[in-house]
Amino acid sequence: MPFLQNAWYMAGWADEIEPGQMVHRKLLDQPIVFFRRTDGQLAALHDRCPHRFVPLHLGTLKGDAIECGYHGLQFDCTGRCVVNPHSSTIPAAARVKPFAVAEKDGIAWIWMGQADEARHDLLPDFSRLHAAPLNAASRGYLWTDCNYKLVADNVMDLSHADFLHADSVGGGAFTSAKTRVEEHGDDVHITWECRHDSAPPAYDRLMPRPGQPVNFHTEVRWRAPGIMHLDIAITPQEDPGSEGLRTDNAHIVTPETESTTHYFFWLTRRFQVDDEEINSRRQAIMYNAFSNQDKPMLSEQQRAMGTDDLLGLGPVLLPGDAGAVRARRKLEQRIRDECAAASRPAAGAPRVARA
Repeated sequence: MPFLQNAWYMAGWADEIEPGQMVHRKLLDQPIVFFRRTDGQLAALHDRCPHRFVPLHLGTLKGDAIECGYHGLQFDCTGRCVVNPHSSTIPAAARVKPFAVAEKDGIAWIWMGQADEARHDLLPDFSRLHAAPLNAASRGYLWTDCNYKLVADNVMDLSHADFLHADSVGGGAFTSAKTRVEEHGDDVHITWECRHDSAPPAYDRLMPRPGQPVNFHTEVRWRAPGIMHLDIAITPQEDPGSEGLRTDNAHIVTPETESTTHYFFWLTRRFQVDDEEINSRRQAIMYNAFSNQDKPMLSEQQRAMGTDDLLGLGPVLLPGDAGAVRARRKLEQRIRDECAAASRPAAGAPRVARA
């Protein structure tokens, strides 16, 4: 199934794209080059010169344009060729596709459909995480060799944590939790709630009394194509109204190809916000859990499936799969609708007579 085009995808962290530099990244099987205009605004072009098809990022920034490193054609941020050093004439076909980009909450976003159709009112909102104190926030990037929907499934069905991450963020609470799935427009929300004999190991050591019984609440909010908020609240059963341990997090996946994924994560917390050591510890736990546990499992899952169409293989479904399955179905329906709209003739277009 093709990718959803008319949506915002995370291209990277905004501060990755520095003035005077170009950043290139493959997204949805398309090579993209990012740079900043002289006014500081982001710009993005298809990373391929239409002359000899070499990557534009191998060239040089010339003000608000990229000069191809092979023959010197220059393309501005609209994709138009503005300089042809070999002739006073610029061929009409000397254009590259521009992409709509936006910078919000420290994230660089890209609209992969037509730039003039970008819906800036649909830009995701991560202002809550962006406002977190510096010592209470950390972020990262992990590349993985599986389809992006498998990574999203992994976040939306956290029951796997009790088995794959039993010594860190698991511990049995997810398996014993009551699960609730709700749809809010195009979004899917899934919550896990339970009373447990202790918090997961990574959190238990931070409780006022390690080993004390807790109320455990986790919520994931998904939006197409792969944008997820993940919030956790752990409070002592004897004091359920306390602030306890609360974290607000983002997990965002952007397809690189059909079988590889850019995975961005952003961790924040509302407790002990001045303790930088907790940040370092949470970052290490996240990298270990994904790099050494999730990633190998997802890679093998991708190889065993040989496709991104999980539902097409007829999987056995468990109660914990409900949120991820609904999200997949919503995404796939949007892609079908988009493909159907693209195949319809434009208004006023002549009809082709059938023999």
